[in-house]
Amino acid sequence: MKVLIVGGGIDAWMTAATLAVAAKGVAAVTVAETAPPGAGRVAALPALRGLHARLGIAEPAVIRAATATPRLAMRFGEHLAPFGETGATLDGLAFHHYWLRAGGTAPLSDWSLAAQAAARGRFALPSPDPRSPLSTLDHGLHLDAAGYAGLLRDVALKAGATLVEGPVERVDKAGDRVAAVVVGDRRLEADLFVDATGEQALLIGDQPWIDWSAWLPQGARLVEEGLVSSFEPAPLKAGCRIRVLAGNVVAVGGAACAIGAADGGDLHLVQTAVSRLVALFPNSPAAADEFDRLSIAAIERARDMAILRWGDLTAPPAPLARKIAQFESRGRVVLYDEETWPESAWVYAMLARGIIPRRWDPLADRAPLERTRDMLARMKAMIEQTAEGMASV
Repeated sequence: MKVLIVGGGIDAWMTAATLAVAAKGVAAVTVAETAPPGAGRVAALPALRGLHARLGIAEPAVIRAATATPRLAMRFGEHLAPFGETGATLDGLAFHHYWLRAGGTAPLSDWSLAAQAAARGRFALPSPDPRSPLSTLDHGLHLDAAGYAGLLRDVALKAGATLVEGPVERVDKAGDRVAAVVVGDRRLEADLFVDATGEQALLIGDQPWIDWSAWLPQGARLVEEGLVSSFEPAPLKAGCRIRVLAGNVVAVGGAACAIGAADGGDLHLVQTAVSRLVALFPNSPAAADEFDRLSIAAIERARDMAILRWGDLTAPPAPLARKIAQFESRGRVVLYDEETWPESAWVYAMLARGIIPRRWDPLADRAPLERTRDMLARMKAMIEQTAEGMASV
């Protein structure tokens, strides 16, 4: 099995590294690097550290190569959305229901150790001891895009991937399939082609583009504030290919969609697309259809979060409208297949847009109100004390 990845930067080299490591001895992976890696800094979600573990990349290597720094929370206007746990799930009920019952006057992030640590400029690694408050911590990363792409490039080449450099001169097609890609003076054939050429979409660009600009008239640009990510408006042509797998071509990253999710959602979509590619290697019609279905679902869930955080909510997509209605009615978070974000992230995003539940789950009424308020006060004090004891960065 031959796989040719066309493009550059993180999109191409994350795909190459993952496939070269996972399919070593099964698939021959070649990267036709057509452009240098992008400049600037990017945000990554905590789940990226799981990919690093599978690729055998230790965190010190990421710190050196990509000048990585930890990221505990995101700021949207005046609202903070931290990683890790907020409060605790009590008797199977999410913490925000107890917070609502107790009045919901203090910010929900007061019960997040990550948020309290970020506010103090402090950091610690999570504890494996579930009894420790530090076990509630989680963190993403801020990364130098070029340095990180270079690290992934090294991993891919060490795992057996090969590199061809030069511009794409021609894409030879036979019906809906790519027969070969001509790079410089070389004609490269493969069984599977991966389009990682960003908005150029050199291989899959004939697939129709679904325009989302009515919901996302602009994107977001990352602004690092120490342990916190904040965002400013950025130009964007938001949308998605109607298919991200067409014939024998798979699109990843910007070739598949544009959401402008500088919060880490875009990078996470590349990560999950490549993981899905490994799990559902699309060498049969059934596998190809399932890959495409799940990929589009993942893109739409990331799109919905972007709309909720900074887009137009006048007439949101139906899945997001249902999410909003359920949360506004009773504080319930509807989670679909292929969600990028956990329940707590949706709670913070809803509250930041002024969507406040009209009531909480009645199970939160099981304890007397004063006992609930006392429990929240003790929990808040413990979180603050733990944050104060963490090391300054």
